[in-house]
Amino acid sequence: MNSEFNYPPEITGKRKVYSLFKGLNHPLEVISGNHQSLGDNYYIKASFTDKNFIFSQDKEFVEYILKQNHKNYQKSEIQSVTLSKYLGKGLLTNNGKDWLRQRRLIQPGFSKVKIANLVSIMEEEIDTSLEVFKTEHDVDLYDFFHSLAFNIVAKTLFSSDVDENTVGELSKIITEIQEVFTKEVRLPFYTSILNIFGVIDKNIEKSKAAKAIIQSILDKRRASEEEKNDLLDMLIQTRYEDTQLPMSDEQLVDEMLILFIAGHETTANALSFIFFEISQNPKAEEKIKKEIENEGEMVFTPENLMKKSFTVNVIKEGMRLHSPAWAIDREALEDDHFKEYSWPKGTLIILYISGLHRNPKYWEHPDSFIPERFEDENAKNFAYYPFGAGPRLCIGEHFAIMEMALIVRKFYQKFTFISNQKELKKKALVTLRPISLKGKIISILT
Repeated sequence: MNSEFNYPPEITGKRKVYSLFKGLNHPLEVISGNHQSLGDNYYIKASFTDKNFIFSQDKEFVEYILKQNHKNYQKSEIQSVTLSKYLGKGLLTNNGKDWLRQRRLIQPGFSKVKIANLVSIMEEEIDTSLEVFKTEHDVDLYDFFHSLAFNIVAKTLFSSDVDENTVGELSKIITEIQEVFTKEVRLPFYTSILNIFGVIDKNIEKSKAAKAIIQSILDKRRASEEEKNDLLDMLIQTRYEDTQLPMSDEQLVDEMLILFIAGHETTANALSFIFFEISQNPKAEEKIKKEIENEGEMVFTPENLMKKSFTVNVIKEGMRLHSPAWAIDREALEDDHFKEYSWPKGTLIILYISGLHRNPKYWEHPDSFIPERFEDENAKNFAYYPFGAGPRLCIGEHFAIMEMALIVRKFYQKFTFISNQKELKKKALVTLRPISLKGKIISILT
């Protein structure tokens, strides 16, 4: 190890070999085990790529990287290069001044006021989807939420300009792109094999097909000259501060494609985890139903959905235990240090959010589902970052919370879910997702 820098405790020997290979398919198990052995911060040097990695589940370190010294960090090549070749240069993949310019342009469209205007579109889609559960129903809720969340993003982005077949086609393409992307990230040496067999080229063609679909929807909206007060209208009408010019079509399409992915994948995963936890905690379900009853006619209003409530606490606790954004990556632009540790430019920092959210240093009974913990007046200072933190805090946080609160209340007003599973198997890809969530839905109004 270079003595010029003082890294955290290092993973070496058999543990290193185990981490590099076992971590390909079981990253949560490996990273959690390493933290258990070496503490809240550890270092590993990847043999194949010669890259330095620092992993952390320490609250102060996380806040230093994402907040205090965020200007020295950018998204790593995992997103800025590997993912951007499929999704383009949108908010999720961009860095530096280009990212900041886009963020300032788009941010106003995701304010609480703007998001509140989309509730009626969400409600209609949720009510339609729940119609299938009028009778007792066996279901995989993970599949159901994936479809529902994708349709909600489609309708809030495009209103009625997109039909079910188009939504299905987009969903299929996006899923296939993510599967290949995950292999590239986990197996860098495997990328050459994917190239030889033309897999990456085929994936890029799929990306182009998805963008062509979105471009056709954009062309249709412009030709109609209609105003529909959806997110597409906002993106079309917004102007850069410095030039007063709109986004180019290429940039518009990139942003919409990323909104599709970020707007449905994490929400579908989070809802699956939340409903699983509710199914294992009858008292929480009882309190949700009581809250729905007490709120009366105001239960589905935007103001009510976004205010502090037991419903929102359930969502927060579900996302604490099973954060879809299970890790955040950053790359150091210059040499840096924090407390006794120091590292060189180019070091990759992996902020292990799943570990932070269950770190007993910050949480009492860290593995237990206790929504009431978020009633604490100091909750805003918890070691809790399911949407990230700092300038790159997820732009869709308000959208996601309101959407999930609406779905939880719409569902539990009429139904109950009995899970067939007592344990939820999870898969850590780009996001943390369940393998499935099978069970029975029973109407409580029949």
